[in-house]
Amino acid sequence: MAEQVGIVIKQESSKVAWVATERKGGCGGCHASPHGCRRCQSPAKMESRVANPVGAKPGDRVRIQLSSENLYLGAAILYLLPVFGLLLGAFTGGWLSPTFGLAATTGTIGGTAAGFGFGFAAVMVLDRTSVIRRRTTPTITTVLSRPAGIPHRKITSCVGQPGVCTREDPLLHSL
Repeated sequence: MAEQVGIVIKQESSKVAWVATERKGGCGGCHASPHGCRRCQSPAKMESRVANPVGAKPGDRVRIQLSSENLYLGAAILYLLPVFGLLLGAFTGGWLSPTFGLAATTGTIGGTAAGFGFGFAAVMVLDRTSVIRRRTTPTITTVLSRPAGIPHRKITSCVGQPGVCTREDPLLHSL
């Protein structure tokens, strides 16, 4: 299970928030500077849109999780679907090129470009479906601490923990 600790930076709605986390690393040099990576040019902080079933507020330090199954599903959609489209397009273009009077190489190149385009379009369409979006969105599971001056209540979510629900805050039962 992918898990990170971050700080809520804004609340989009009662069930959605934006959380800033430390970037774990995109390349081998990502931990060289606190301001970001000089090699891959990625910033040190990352902002993510997350589900907020525990009602975390801006400034709260929270734990966010994404199950391994959903992490792999998102990676498969993002990376494998365009590659599958590319390969299918290449084979289809090579196979259909004599039908259109094209050289096999020309048909393969055209089919590759078209297949990659269709694969990329499929990723965009799937990303916009609510079922996929809901499954691949990280969830705030625990409010670890509140900013100074705000009373702290330990708040825990049951999301991603089937059959185990240990909610310590009675206000959560109304969610």
